[in-house]
Amino acid sequence: MIIDAHVHIWRAAADYPTPSATIVSPFSDVPIELLADTMAEHGVDRAVLVQSLFPGFDNSYVADCAAAEPEKYVAVCVVDTAQPDAADKLDYWVTEHGCKGLRLRPNMPDEAAIFGSPQTYPAWEQAAALGVVINIVARPVHLPIVRRMLERFPHVPVILDHMAHPQVQEGIHVADFQALLDLAQFQNLYIKPTGYYYFSRQRYPYADCWDFFRAVYDRYGAARLIWGSDFPHVLLKTGYRRSQLMQERVFTYLSEQELRLMMGENARRLYWANLTPRPPLQYGEGEKSLY
Repeated sequence: MIIDAHVHIWRAAADYPTPSATIVSPFSDVPIELLADTMAEHGVDRAVLVQSLFPGFDNSYVADCAAAEPEKYVAVCVVDTAQPDAADKLDYWVTEHGCKGLRLRPNMPDEAAIFGSPQTYPAWEQAAALGVVINIVARPVHLPIVRRMLERFPHVPVILDHMAHPQVQEGIHVADFQALLDLAQFQNLYIKPTGYYYFSRQRYPYADCWDFFRAVYDRYGAARLIWGSDFPHVLLKTGYRRSQLMQERVFTYLSEQELRLMMGENARRLYWANLTPRPPLQYGEGEKSLY
């Protein structure tokens, strides 16, 4: 089984207030049908729908798509952890509509200040109670806070997206990257070696990142590495097929069993262990229900 554990879909934004440096415009429709066609073409069985920036805190499109085909998709939602009802919002998206993950985004300026503060603890506590996986898109500067949260919530599965965006030009021996490696002591932490084009200084196959992958692999082991394509952005950067095959083409020391873990089994154990089908939402209903 192959699982793409990091994809984004969205409906074209009618109004997006702040220009973004994203690779694919929020004003372009990226529907579930395009993802499904891409998966079918490349033999990918399942996908994790990670809420993008553009719809804000209305997760209804990803929740709707996941609820319609729960054996094929799960959804990762976002909630405003700066608000006192963040835990209730998380409960709503998980218990009412089947979301299996919560995404935190300290790399975004408006979310950086709140990341790891005590007022966010209820959301983490709710994640622990609900069995929710927390995805964090972070940078090296956030790793001390990640460590603190891992210490406080040792039973919450946590995934760091894009290897926490290492500073490739500084090499693997600098303190920031060593801090990422040191976090391997927390057995509930997983790493996505994904989105190389966000931090590499080279084109595919991103040779300047190979030592970084090897160091993460050596410290965490294949049982805690999770592949994701970063669809649709990958289409304009690496190409979907090359992203899918990069692990076996470039990292030839990975065994067949290790590839199976990284390319699907790890994500299956985290996201599909106890999935219960939920009734689908109509796109936009979540915003009305929550606000």
